Amino acid sequence: MLMWIRVTEDTISLCARRWSAQGSFQPPDQGGAQEMGRSVLGGAFALLDNLMEHGELGLSQLAVKSEMPKTTVHRLLDQLEELGAVENARGRYRIGAQMFRFGQAWEPYPNLLHVARQPLRALSATIRTSTVLAVPRRDRELVAAASVVRAEDVFRLRPGSTVPSGLEMVSAPVRSPSNSVLGNVSAVLIDTRSATAVREAVGHAARAISTALR
Repeated sequence: MLMWIRVTEDTISLCARRWSAQGSFQPPDQGGAQEMGRSVLGGAFALLDNLMEHGELGLSQLAVKSEMPKTTVHRLLDQLEELGAVENARGRYRIGAQMFRFGQAWEPYPNLLHVARQPLRALSATIRTSTVLAVPRRDRELVAAASVVRAEDVFRLRPGSTVPSGLEMVSAPVRSPSNSVLGNVSAVLIDTRSATAVREAVGHAARAISTALR
């Protein structure tokens, strides 16, 4: 609601400037109002994206990483904090509980996360390395589910993060009942000498998930 109020104030300000410049009232076109709305939402999501990628950040760090003025970042953070989307811990901001609640409702494909959890756990236990279900979203590969067994993978392979570039992994596709590719089961490759065995195990897990979706 706070974001909506901000957009409305900007729209009123724009109307006032048009009245002054043209001598008569000219309401803003709908496209202009929508553009301002996208700008506010885009800024808010830029902050949330940086908090998701980097964990806790201070105000100055967020302003630099989001490429926005510090005053704008502060205003947006206050609004996001009131909505429960971010939390402020002594001047350090992090993702809030409300975003966690929203995230629990997300499914890249109906029932995919539910049927993937057990095969991922079994795969990690078999090959003794961290495994993920990654799905494409825009220009990223997102970790949708994970079974982490290595300490160094806890943060970088957490659900919701982007699959790190440069991390050597073995992957196999997960397919829908119509045979379209929904994503990939991937395992971190620790020893290249075991690549063949890991590839077979990963392929088996991907097929098991695909079959369970039918």
